[in-house]
Amino acid sequence: MTLTREELGQRLRRSRESAGLSQRDAAKELGLPRPSISQIEAGKRGVESLELVRLARLYGKPVSWFLEPGTGANPLELVTNLESFPKADQEVLLRFVRFCEDYGWIEAELGIFPASPLPDYGAAGDPADEGDAVRQGEAVAEAERRRLGLGGICGEGIGGLLDRLGIRLSIRELPGCRVRSAFFFHPRLGAAVFGNSSRNNGWLPLVLAEEYAHLLFDRRLAGAIHAEMAGERKEPQALRSIRARRFAFAFVLPVPDLRKAVPFDPVVRTEGGHRLGIPDLLLLHRTFRCPTEVLWQRWEQLGWVRAEQRERLGSIRLGEWKRRFGESGEEETRWDHPYPDRFIRLVLEGCRKGKVGRERLATLFDLDRMQAGRLLSWVDRCARLDLC
Repeated sequence: MTLTREELGQRLRRSRESAGLSQRDAAKELGLPRPSISQIEAGKRGVESLELVRLARLYGKPVSWFLEPGTGANPLELVTNLESFPKADQEVLLRFVRFCEDYGWIEAELGIFPASPLPDYGAAGDPADEGDAVRQGEAVAEAERRRLGLGGICGEGIGGLLDRLGIRLSIRELPGCRVRSAFFFHPRLGAAVFGNSSRNNGWLPLVLAEEYAHLLFDRRLAGAIHAEMAGERKEPQALRSIRARRFAFAFVLPVPDLRKAVPFDPVVRTEGGHRLGIPDLLLLHRTFRCPTEVLWQRWEQLGWVRAEQRERLGSIRLGEWKRRFGESGEEETRWDHPYPDRFIRLVLEGCRKGKVGRERLATLFDLDRMQAGRLLSWVDRCARLDLC
């Protein structure tokens, strides 16, 4: 079986977009006019061998990736920067892919699927500049909160929300893994988000919301692996990251909620001699349960505090506040939830209906035969007592 021009063109387009390159960049590499790249990607023009070699080098993939039938079946193969990660990290992502496939299998067995598909906001393409990225992120965050009916603070948490939407979600605590987070959108996996709680700088919800933004904006890329925050560069890939991060701030820390949490209008910087500052920051920290640095960044984005105050913020000790207001004894929350609630419930329902046996249960939950047998017996007993 050989690839058609259309299939080759699709692989070339996905690889170019994943690499954050424009058609103009590809055309410059080949010494062709930009419309020629458009024709190649649409399958209307063939690709000469030398042209394919140069494009493969530009996109960071071997030539064989574009030519072998069935290559696109593995979602990880669509991710341009996969080979930049150690084999151990790639194995972590491979296990996540297998989990997503298991998730899809149990849904199909039970005939239960997400209530509605995620909207696609990527029709407009990549943002033109940083200002455009910020505007798109803020606008879509507001639109999504309205669509989902999120009035006020999202009490279930962003992880619970993604789980409720049917997104395949796995959160692992993996200190030795360089991967911070990843998203995939693929026929074999559906919409999927992976988070490494050891690489999220203290606040996993922001990271998960960023990946949700990528699903809404960038699903045409099929997936991406993120190891660190984007730098100051303004290439399309960096602008997509800026847009996703701004979405995350606006989605999890919406302006109406922030306004309600302080006793005065923060837009008016002085009201009765009051100025937005450290006491407000600490009080909002207790309300939103996120690092003070994240809240301060959001205030800066909204123009509620001055950017030059950030350096002074680091000179303030917050330990006295925590000691006096009972926060010093709080342990840092550990996040390691490889199996989200919805997936667990579906698997247990599959056990009850006889669709998941002991061997399959052991595979799905990474249990030994004895553990799987005990869990299966428990489900069976609950069913016989009409308790599940």
